[in-house]
Amino acid sequence: MTNKKRKDTFGNGLIAFLFICMIFLMGYAFKNPILLYSTNPEVEINHEYDPKTNIQQVFYHSDSSVQVSSDIDTKRVGNYTVTYQIKDYKKTCTVSVKDTKAPKLKVKTYTTDLKEDVKPNSFVESVEDDSKVTLSFKNKVTKDEKQTVTIIAKDAYGNCTMKDTTLTLKKDIEKPVISTDPIHVYTDSKPNYKSYIEVTNNLDLNPKIKIDSSKVKTKKEGTYKLTVTATDRSGNKAKKKISVVVEEPAKVVYLTFDDGPSENTDKVLKILKKYDAKAAFFVTGNNQKYNDSIRKAEKQGNTIALHTYTHDYATVYSSTEAYFNDLQQISDMVKQITGKAPKYIRFPGGSSNMVSANYSQGIMSKLDSMVHERGYEYFDWNCSSGDAASNSVPAQTIVDNSTNCNYDQIMLLFHDSSPKTSTVEALPAIIENYKNRGYVFKAISDDTPIFHHGVNN
Repeated sequence: MTNKKRKDTFGNGLIAFLFICMIFLMGYAFKNPILLYSTNPEVEINHEYDPKTNIQQVFYHSDSSVQVSSDIDTKRVGNYTVTYQIKDYKKTCTVSVKDTKAPKLKVKTYTTDLKEDVKPNSFVESVEDDSKVTLSFKNKVTKDEKQTVTIIAKDAYGNCTMKDTTLTLKKDIEKPVISTDPIHVYTDSKPNYKSYIEVTNNLDLNPKIKIDSSKVKTKKEGTYKLTVTATDRSGNKAKKKISVVVEEPAKVVYLTFDDGPSENTDKVLKILKKYDAKAAFFVTGNNQKYNDSIRKAEKQGNTIALHTYTHDYATVYSSTEAYFNDLQQISDMVKQITGKAPKYIRFPGGSSNMVSANYSQGIMSKLDSMVHERGYEYFDWNCSSGDAASNSVPAQTIVDNSTNCNYDQIMLLFHDSSPKTSTVEALPAIIENYKNRGYVFKAISDDTPIFHHGVNN
């Protein structure tokens, strides 16, 4: 066979081979239309990742025809499956979210006394990482006056950073310094004196503080003395007497809740306790499965007062006799729970209500004098939360309504029935607002100013 024939035969064979390969590849691409860059891409934790960036080529279809589904959570280390689909064809890959970067650690020098159990975090100015970091010493701290220590910052996945710094130890002979600024508290309050007292120390940032307030009488206005003793861990001790001025508050909010008890009452009590605030609950007989909340409220230092047993206007205001029969029922109920028959009341609708005229003309004028003759005192309000407008008043609206009052003495009306969940939601912001404006929160007592609207029927 001549060279020419050999070349022709080889060339034809190569062409045939390439043609067969091309046909095979076209068939393979037709059956496998999605080509990925990697079957196991890796992603650094907390870095954004778009699974579509792993698509290298799409055959016989547009890129937009590929549907991608995944359960990737780049905030957590782990392996996640990504599925790419075109019609009935599916292809998967496993994305590995990893933490491969060591913590960023910045250290500082530290000086302390001979008594402190020195911890690694005392030397750390800042540490940053995408997972939880554990701090430790490379070597044990000694009693040397000056020494180099190595801080190790190790993240949850074993990545470490080490930095050297200096520890200085010295004998502490300085006493703590106690501020002697007078403390001002209100009558009937239960002050946390420790929150008022400032103690500084050169090396021990948390000296032990002992307070003797036995000579302070918060029930009565006056100036008293409490004794503060501060002792640091080296045994240095300081002792000071600090004046406590007990005075009547100039600005008071009386929080009042009508129509309870309900499933919301315990939630209200929890908020009041958190803010050391007191309130008055004008209760009814309509939801007696929650009557234990009345006992809890009274035990917590709140005032239990009477609203109405039935809260049915047609019954309550049909006659003065009907009113006092209803009032006696709710009084008996409360006495059974607390052991006391309250003498503070609130008329359904307030003393200025006009709805009573639908059932008995002039009844409010009669009741105004009759309740006093029987030893009761009634309280209306001079500020309203507006939560009676509907069962779904937004919490922010209640906050706005409730904090839009500027009297020195505020009696604020809320409702404690079952639907008033937004009232509970709004209460913390209302209390914080008035506290920031210098108000205190007191329960109704014999010393409470009288809040009367004025009778209209």
